[in-house]
Amino acid sequence: MSGFWRQTVAMVLAVAVMSACLVISAQAQDLAQVLYRFENRALTLGRYGSVATFQQRLFAQAANCAGKPASSYGTADGIVGAKTRQAIIDLQPCLNSAVRAAVGVESYGAITTGLWRLLMPSQIAPPDAIERANHLTFALEGTDYDVIQFNFCQSPNPRSGKRFLEGDPYCFTNDPRAYLTWGPRGATAGAGAEIQQILFAAERANPGLLRNVFGPFTEDMHRLALGNNDAAFDVLCAIWVNDRERADFTRRFAAYGARPEVQAAYHRVYDAANADGGKIARFFKLYKSIKPVIKRDPTEIDLAFFIDRATHGSVPPGDISKLVDQMTRFVTRTRNLPSPGNLRKQLAAWLPSHHKYNDRLARDAIFLVDDPEVVVSDAHRRMWLQRSGLKASDFGLSDQRFVTDYPVAAPTGYEKIEKFYTVLPQDKRACPSTVRRARKK
Repeated sequence: MSGFWRQTVAMVLAVAVMSACLVISAQAQDLAQVLYRFENRALTLGRYGSVATFQQRLFAQAANCAGKPASSYGTADGIVGAKTRQAIIDLQPCLNSAVRAAVGVESYGAITTGLWRLLMPSQIAPPDAIERANHLTFALEGTDYDVIQFNFCQSPNPRSGKRFLEGDPYCFTNDPRAYLTWGPRGATAGAGAEIQQILFAAERANPGLLRNVFGPFTEDMHRLALGNNDAAFDVLCAIWVNDRERADFTRRFAAYGARPEVQAAYHRVYDAANADGGKIARFFKLYKSIKPVIKRDPTEIDLAFFIDRATHGSVPPGDISKLVDQMTRFVTRTRNLPSPGNLRKQLAAWLPSHHKYNDRLARDAIFLVDDPEVVVSDAHRRMWLQRSGLKASDFGLSDQRFVTDYPVAAPTGYEKIEKFYTVLPQDKRACPSTVRRARKK
């Protein structure tokens, strides 16, 4: 390690330690707060967020300190795993003991608030509880912004084992109402029309973006965004069935999804009152109604549970009065208040998911295993370990800190547009009749 780097680090860390000494001890404790911690399962947080930027800076400084190439840690891919932990460990010899304690780098090789502030530009704040809770759901969904999947005939024929595009004469699908799926929240261009809403929001904020990225597919994208459900099927089927067009479209969509302005539109659509944002708001309304008896706001882990439920599972109905009564009776049945985890466990039982039931049980366990008062059955625990093994605390989330609300966005205005059949005759002819008669697998 060069003398210049040692002097620079020493000076920066001296300032950090002096600052910590000038504030109350809680502030110093906050520097050691875990943001992300890899224990058993890597955390997939996305290639396009600030975590990947943090990794890039961490790998460079750790390599400098350890005297080895930064490439030894792999690429800055937003996956917090063994290599990221090793880089944090390799950086420690270049930090004095006071600083190591202050920023908490000895905590399982975790990314802490102090370590983030040490390595990142001041304008990039450590991810807050809302961002980290969203990252938890991202880790479970596992699909980045530059990934799409056509859902036409994507299932193999049970007899031949082949798909339609592989030469089978029949079309099988396990998701006949989602013609295209995109990104970390599973946006679809089918029944939900989330893809169309994102296209609309991104183009409205950035006129001409579709033309710049999609080129020859620009009019197809316009007709998709403004079309009804039948139009979405025909427009996308015509692209999908043509090998060359499908490959070019997929490449262009990857470039589109990689753009920050498109990711902002993606977030905006899902945070809207008429989408997941509204579902999350119902949870907060529910907890506000029972606050007089539980004497607290939702915790950070509650928040993550709400977000994951809005993405995958059942949520409170529009009329929460019955659920408020049930929860109030549950909370007041004894003098001892139920722990946050036990309250979540009971709420999950009142909101059963009829879609991928076992997956939902395994995901619910993520928000229970950190609470020592919650009894998780052996079968439930095995299911959790098989599907993820992640804990809310891996994302620095705690039942000791609270969140008062969620920033719900206004609807994009897409819902007010009258949709119509925008398909050209040649596109309608291009989609094979076999695909139109898809068989449900």
